[in-house]
Amino acid sequence: MKEKKFKINKENINFLKRLTLLQQLIVIFGLIALFFVIVLMPMIDKNLSSIIDNYMYETLESSQYALIEDSYYPMDQYKTTYWVIYDSSLNQWTKSNMIIDNVNTFYYYLFGADLQEILNSDTDVIQNKGTIGDNTYYYYCITETNNSGQYLISIIDSEYSNDMIADIKNQIVYIQYAFFAMIALVMVAWVFSLINPLKKIKNYIDDIKLGKESELNIDREDEIGVVSQALVAMKEGLDRQEEIKEEMIHNMSHDLKTPIALIQTYSQSVKDDIYPYGDKDSSMDIIIENADRLEHKVKSFLYLNRLDYLQGENIELETFDMKQLIEKIVAQMEALNDLQLVSELDNVSFIGDEEHWRVAIENIIANASRYAKSEIKIILKDKYLEIYNDGEALEEESIPYLFDPYVKGVKGQFGLGLSIVAKIADMFGYHVTAKNQEIGVSFIFAKK
Repeated sequence: MKEKKFKINKENINFLKRLTLLQQLIVIFGLIALFFVIVLMPMIDKNLSSIIDNYMYETLESSQYALIEDSYYPMDQYKTTYWVIYDSSLNQWTKSNMIIDNVNTFYYYLFGADLQEILNSDTDVIQNKGTIGDNTYYYYCITETNNSGQYLISIIDSEYSNDMIADIKNQIVYIQYAFFAMIALVMVAWVFSLINPLKKIKNYIDDIKLGKESELNIDREDEIGVVSQALVAMKEGLDRQEEIKEEMIHNMSHDLKTPIALIQTYSQSVKDDIYPYGDKDSSMDIIIENADRLEHKVKSFLYLNRLDYLQGENIELETFDMKQLIEKIVAQMEALNDLQLVSELDNVSFIGDEEHWRVAIENIIANASRYAKSEIKIILKDKYLEIYNDGEALEEESIPYLFDPYVKGVKGQFGLGLSIVAKIADMFGYHVTAKNQEIGVSFIFAKK
């Protein structure tokens, strides 16, 4: 049961995600309006009542000053205010703008207790309100300052305050409606400004999915503009990858076709006791050589695809002794060629898998050995590896594409070696570049 309850709550939380932007906006505004009615309006009503109470007491106080200054005769602006003067020495009402029965009623049911408190204490002023029947009245009691023993009580009906509160509430409600309407219009316009580019982005993605030619032109610098630019860049990258893929398939089929055809032709010739290279052993050597070339190409292609797979996996990266690895490679390479291998190696650790790095370095050295005249030099420093050869310089326009699959130099073999090198470096957080020196070429690995 607990698991089911959690599921329902989770669905309630995700409810908005299933709505359109406009529907989300309507729901949010509805919740805000509900919050305003349930929470804010009672708070406003409470605060407003307090403000009105204070205003009513100030009105009564002002009316009393007017009465005192005018020998207790009310001014026209306070004609809605009832007043009565009590003389404590005579113990009777001396003046009032009400009939005596009403004065007695107010005394017994409204201000009598407070008047007695003033008479029996040092209190000079009491303001309060009370009810008689269904009506609420505000009253204000003061002692005259000339110590005459007279007390002035002013009374006003709450009908005036109720009307004022109703008017103010109506004004607040009207302002609220106008505010929400204005904000709603702004937000709806804003949502529509989002919907149109989002529709363009969706149509652009659909065109990409269907392989159609499409353009995405969104002149914005906000997050939608950033996303649209990223999509355009992604599309260009996909087109580039598609071109590379088609070129790779074309080159792969061409490169495989030649050794396969040679193997088939020479095998059939040997079977027929015909030896294209004079004798059986020479002809079989050609067959074996092309079989080795075919095997090497297939292995390189499979290894490249394996690296693509590994790049999509979360690999736990470790460090290893790069100096020790290079020393092993140099010792093996020196026995295979006549070039001078010079090394300047610091005690440095690199991030990654040692076997993959071995493949990358051996590919670079093998590539360098085909171009070098007499020397290959390896320099190892912290987060830096350089493999230099004193061969001919690279064509500058070919350097940006040198590490793409099937891009071969003049003496290149398969066009996959440098592509494998670049993928291994990138997989472990390094960047490899080729750079022409005054004499020769350097391949440089550096930490990103």
